[in-house]
Amino acid sequence: MITNRVAQGPRTKHQFLKINRQHLEAWFVVIVLLFVWSAPVHARTNDGEPRALSVLKFATGMISAYALHETGHALAANLTGTELEWGLGSYNQPLGFTEHAKSDTAGMLVHGSGLTTQIICSEIILQSDSIDKNDSYVRGMMLWNIINPVIYALDYWVIKRTNRVVGGSYQGDLKGFEHYTNEPTANGFAALMAGLAIFQGYRFAKTQAWAPDWIVNSAAQLNFQPAGRDGAALTVQIAF
Repeated sequence: MITNRVAQGPRTKHQFLKINRQHLEAWFVVIVLLFVWSAPVHARTNDGEPRALSVLKFATGMISAYALHETGHALAANLTGTELEWGLGSYNQPLGFTEHAKSDTAGMLVHGSGLTTQIICSEIILQSDSIDKNDSYVRGMMLWNIINPVIYALDYWVIKRTNRVVGGSYQGDLKGFEHYTNEPTANGFAALMAGLAIFQGYRFAKTQAWAPDWIVNSAAQLNFQPAGRDGAALTVQIAF
């Protein structure tokens, strides 16, 4: 069975360059905005570290989180014996792949491994006392680990630009996950990944030197329970 994370079709050199340029322009805007947003935070909380170095480390952390996501796919493919063909991706993951899964289980693991790897990475950072959570590199990595699962879920449910069916082929991690399972399971997985990412983001914010007292002194609880035959409820309770 040949299935696509990124829809495949005939492309001329001109079309390829046009798509590549669009990706570069989109990522340039995102990176510039993140630099502008993050620079004041770095200047306030990284004593003695040049602002330019802080911003560079922040960007490197984001790129590392992106690479971690794709590494998760590659490891799952290796473990399941799934062949991957790499190529251009989408606005939130510029690198994409076409997979040739040999079973539903293999396909599910390959498509679900990217977001899962990011969640595991964030939890390791949060649980480790030896990792400086106010370091600019760690902040950049945590930012992408937090917002990427949320972006994926919103795209799957609302935006439908990355996760969709095009010309008989599907594209996107969550649409691929749905292909090898079913829609309720994919909805549950998307909600779980986004909910865990938001909860981890809240916990990470509590460790930050810039965080106001109302965040640092608040308490939160994550609740996960069945909701009917085909779903589950994931809630976060924050007491201020």
